[in-house]
Amino acid sequence: MRFFLRGLPPISLVLCTMSAFVGVDVSARWLDVALPSGEVLRVPNPEGIPSLLEALPPGASVGLEATSTYYRPLAYALHQAGFWVYVLNPQAVKAYARSLLRRAKTDKADARLIARFLAERHVDLPLYTPLEDSLVLLSLLVRFSEALTSDRVGALNRLHAWEYVVPGVSGILGYVPRTLRGLREEVMQKALEVAQADPVVSRWLDSLTTLPGFGHVLALKVLAYSGDMTRFRSARAYAAFTGLTPRIYQSGDAPEKSAISRVGPSRLRSAFYMAALSAYRFDAERREWVDRMVARGKPKRLALTALAARLARAAWAVCVRGA
Repeated sequence: MRFFLRGLPPISLVLCTMSAFVGVDVSARWLDVALPSGEVLRVPNPEGIPSLLEALPPGASVGLEATSTYYRPLAYALHQAGFWVYVLNPQAVKAYARSLLRRAKTDKADARLIARFLAERHVDLPLYTPLEDSLVLLSLLVRFSEALTSDRVGALNRLHAWEYVVPGVSGILGYVPRTLRGLREEVMQKALEVAQADPVVSRWLDSLTTLPGFGHVLALKVLAYSGDMTRFRSARAYAAFTGLTPRIYQSGDAPEKSAISRVGPSRLRSAFYMAALSAYRFDAERREWVDRMVARGKPKRLALTALAARLARAAWAVCVRGA
């Protein structure tokens, strides 16, 4: 039904083109492309994207995993060229591979696996839609700032270890962690400027900072790892995307167990958990809510995670619904 809503050609052509499923295994250097003919084409990433586009049958459906940022140039180019693009959750593809009891794990085999997965599951999968330029830039800036944070922590740990070997080395190289911290702050300031320059993203940023536990830094992280908030149909769907919602496990006579699904970006969950910690410390209403759960016998960490999930639903509501 969605094909006619999008104004595609007659059904005979649709049925023909929808049988052309292509799987792409993405790495930092290479793109392995499983074509409908059975051939697997390898081209460099991203230099080989133009030749890849020429090799694809018109109207093909192309699936690729969301691998770091390496998939983004290809996904955008495919979308612009008019192909049906599906950016797949690597965990879903991995679970599918386990269900097939695969014995081979190569780039070519992975590309064929993705094509098979797409052919079987495309009806239930969402189509890829590129983010606005401001959200893409915001996402890259926030990720870069967090990489600088990781570098700074690594530098501090090395200096601490080297002090036992060469006392005083921290005094010689101590400027390195300070420089990295300054660079991180500059990058986050740039991310803030990018967010404030876009009317929609700026409104989302301001809305998030009205929530308990949120400042500009956590709000920027949430926006960077969430993307377009309007693509989620409900607060519940967004909370599920964060991985903060419970997954129930029960089998036979074993008692029912539950734990958060952890299916979304880990840094997004971390941002909401940090917001929950801050809200618990400084917001009396949220602290009372957590304490009531603890009084009923729930571990405090679980109660804080539940508060993080509530904040995730509230984040969607204030951004999309404005309430």
